Amino acid sequence: MARRLGIVAALLSLVALAGGCGGLSTDEAQQRCAQLRGAVPSCSTDESHDACVRCYEECGDACEPSAACPQTFTCAD
Repeated sequence: MARRLGIVAALLSLVALAGGCGGLSTDEAQQRCAQLRGAVPSCSTDESHDACVRCYEECGDACEPSAACPQTFTCAD
């Protein structure tokens, strides 16, 4: 019984971690980055767009674009 409870607790922890990551799906990240690219097209390159998508996939809403040109993206803590 105790072993079963330990396994259930471990599984719930994994689910909580996965849900807490905050990353967006690739489609959602591409949509956000397309909006940013449209807002500042002169500072968007293919490389910065790819970096944007990776950042939003990893960090979700914690992804922050810089004011640099071309844009860079970082995960806020």
